[in-house]
Amino acid sequence: MSDTVQNNVTIGVNILEILTTGMYRDSRIIFREYIQNSCDQIDFAVKTGILAPDEGQIDLWIDATKRFVSIEDNAAGIPSRSFRKTLYSIGESTKTLGKDKGFRGIGHWCGLGYCKTLVFSSKVKGENIESIMTCNAEKMRQMMSEHNSREKHYTVDELLTETIEFGKNKTIDVDKHYFKVELFGIRDVHTELCSLQQVKDYLAFVAPVGYAPEFRFRNDIHKHADLIGQPIQEYNIKIEGEPVRKKYTPSFTTHSKGDDTITDVNFKDFKDENGNLIAWLWFGISSFKAQISKENNMRGIRLRTQNIQIGGDDALQKLFNEDRGQYYFIGEVFAIAKNLIPNSQRDYFNENEMRLEFEHLLSSFFNDELSDIYKEGSKINSRYGKIEKAIQLEEEIKTAEAFGKSVTEEQLRKYETAKKDAESAEKELTIIREKNESSLDRNQMGAVEIVVSEIIKKNEEKRASRSPQSVLIKSASDKTSIKASAKTISVIVSPVAQQAKEKFISVNKVREIVCALADEVTAKAILAKIDEELQ
Repeated sequence: MSDTVQNNVTIGVNILEILTTGMYRDSRIIFREYIQNSCDQIDFAVKTGILAPDEGQIDLWIDATKRFVSIEDNAAGIPSRSFRKTLYSIGESTKTLGKDKGFRGIGHWCGLGYCKTLVFSSKVKGENIESIMTCNAEKMRQMMSEHNSREKHYTVDELLTETIEFGKNKTIDVDKHYFKVELFGIRDVHTELCSLQQVKDYLAFVAPVGYAPEFRFRNDIHKHADLIGQPIQEYNIKIEGEPVRKKYTPSFTTHSKGDDTITDVNFKDFKDENGNLIAWLWFGISSFKAQISKENNMRGIRLRTQNIQIGGDDALQKLFNEDRGQYYFIGEVFAIAKNLIPNSQRDYFNENEMRLEFEHLLSSFFNDELSDIYKEGSKINSRYGKIEKAIQLEEEIKTAEAFGKSVTEEQLRKYETAKKDAESAEKELTIIREKNESSLDRNQMGAVEIVVSEIIKKNEEKRASRSPQSVLIKSASDKTSIKASAKTISVIVSPVAQQAKEKFISVNKVREIVCALADEVTAKAILAKIDEELQ
């Protein structure tokens, strides 16, 4: 006969600390957690007919002076009979994994670490009762501190009983339905929760909202999502009455090469060996001059599931062989497979076979096509840069001679070197252009070919708009016509740029007139402005 020992599992009070401040690196994540819960409730309200598909709304209010934050939705709410059981539970949820956005039953506790008092209130349609749960978060943290320092001992039940109260209010409007979270007395160390701009910037990429109207590629992205049967879930979320939108814009600033622009978007679907869709990606096509500046919040390929961002802008960086690769791009990966399960911090996925397949597919694409894209783009831009340098040096010489100034041997030497580099670059570009032009059907072109085509197009348009090519310049001193020194050459103009040359003859005439009538300082200023406007 053997003894049977029954071991009782003890859940300590530290579980509450883990679920609050111990869980998240960024306090603003609490907005994501509460919004996520509201989105699930809106989905339920639409499914059950309480709301029409476009009626759901989530409102955030922030009062920095009172250190107060409120998140409220107009979804189904929680019935009074189940309000206590639903909110008092820890790690218990009726939500479905892979269908609902939340499923662990812990998110509603996240606000406890950041305020003095946390209040939940809710009402369902048809009831005249508002249910309220008030948490004395400050007292709870004090009791946990006493417990951890061994001053006192508390159980989880004692901690919750001492710090949480339930109440009810009678209401007149029985048709009203909502769920509201209020944080009173935001702690001094978490001022970012009261910063309207910081919260806007955070939600502009994390929240499941639509793209900003000025991002003209939003329709293309939605069209692709609909085509593959994965429409993007977007919700009506407002901060202080202002709609939240994903802050994607066509223009951005690079780290070292000035401004750049998205001219188009490209797509990639990732499927397993059985043809099942695992994820899909859109990314912007730009000139890929350099890495995108850190000041651009939209930089990087971001990871999303059910249109809620997973982690930060670096969530997928480890899948690039080169760290810099991530920040040449702007785009989003939408994870589709149900077995791609966000971890408790929602900064990545739980480890399983699906995650390994997901990483393999993305890593292969990132380090083959995307790597080739930014490297090839960098090479092409470098070649155009050499041609641009030769153009600038030639124009400097022509301008100096136009105003009767001598050209130094050093200037001519630099120009001759730049000229040789430019001629070599032009030959290389001609080969690339001819190869690219042989692929007439864009639908048959790969991502690299499409990007190369766009980069060449943008650079050729720029060259066509500013190339003077052997312009006669009148001397401001003797008003006689002269040409540039015989030691200089005509600006290199590709066949594509040459086709557009006639359009800019009038601009060259303006240059002649400016040099003839204006003094040197004024002329240079006017010509610089003309070049700026034409770029």
